[in-house]
Amino acid sequence: GPAAQQHTATGKFMTFLASPAVKFILIGVLSFLLLVPSIFVWVLVEERADRAKDVAREIARSWGGTQEINGPYLVIPFTETYTTGLGEEVETKTVRRTAVLFPERLTVGADITVEERQKSIYSLPVYNAQLALAGTFAAPPADMFDARHGGTIDVAADKAVLVVGIRDVRALRSEVALGLSGTGAVPFEPGLGPLTADADRDPRRSSSPSGINAAVSPQAWRNGFSFDVSLQLNGSTAIYFAPAGQTTKVSARSDWPHPGFTGTFLPETRIITDTGFDAAWTIPYLARGIPKVMETSHLPLQNKLMGVKFVEPVNFYQTISRSLKYAIGFISLTFLAVFVLEMRSGWRFHWIQYALVGLALIIFYVMLLAFAEHVGYAPAY
Repeated sequence: GPAAQQHTATGKFMTFLASPAVKFILIGVLSFLLLVPSIFVWVLVEERADRAKDVAREIARSWGGTQEINGPYLVIPFTETYTTGLGEEVETKTVRRTAVLFPERLTVGADITVEERQKSIYSLPVYNAQLALAGTFAAPPADMFDARHGGTIDVAADKAVLVVGIRDVRALRSEVALGLSGTGAVPFEPGLGPLTADADRDPRRSSSPSGINAAVSPQAWRNGFSFDVSLQLNGSTAIYFAPAGQTTKVSARSDWPHPGFTGTFLPETRIITDTGFDAAWTIPYLARGIPKVMETSHLPLQNKLMGVKFVEPVNFYQTISRSLKYAIGFISLTFLAVFVLEMRSGWRFHWIQYALVGLALIIFYVMLLAFAEHVGYAPAY
């Protein structure tokens, strides 16, 4: 009768669904459907990673952000007065100009002590850097103050300053004085003097670029002088130096065993051990690609920095995010194992059982994230 025919048709359809080929296709479709909840887990991982970055910025604002030591430079303002026009239309103009002289030789020594500051379940590598800057300035060249418009040059000799650019001056932990040959110590004042720093284009920075300046007497800068500056500076994540000297030598020593050297120039020598690292840079005049004297109102070399990042050995958010990219393979291999077991044993698994196994694998990633934030990636895995 009709009932028997319907029962037979239903049985044939169920048998068709239970066939290995159809079940294999359904497993493939289910694997792709499980990518939807895995994307939600990936969004959760990114949200937690953003929260960790926010906390890192909070720690950096309190302790000190990424530091950049740029300088010192000898900055001398001057004016040029000239006339333009003819007859009754003669006009006198005065143009303010700024000459910047680079050190003939610059040596930078950095002794950096790193520790991890923790807030809630998050941590950030922070450091205290003992910096020693020393070098010499030669007497300015004769054509340092040239007349562009054939006018009269008036050098503000008593306004000359030595400028050191520092990314986050709030993190200075000691008074800073400029040691000059034959004249003793001169205290620094806040600010870049006649110079300005480029606008900060990175919103992740904890501060805008700034610096310090100290007055230099006309007698000192006209004849050339040697200098030394000592800084005690807090910071986090990384520290950078500018090759400000015509010849620049930088040496950095730290107790952090996971350095990441970066920037325009990489160190000539580096020794990395389980207890820290020791690195040295030497940048000759020609490699720097900038003349000995330049006229600018901006802090030089802001895009030619070199330095070291204090890298955390494992960023588990990044590792979990990477593992989620392979979730489809992880899920498919598990389904394949269950499928082979079903074919070899004669057991029959419902497709809902496959779905539950897949959802259990998705929950694995959620639990991996939750545990990794407390015990690290490897034990959590």
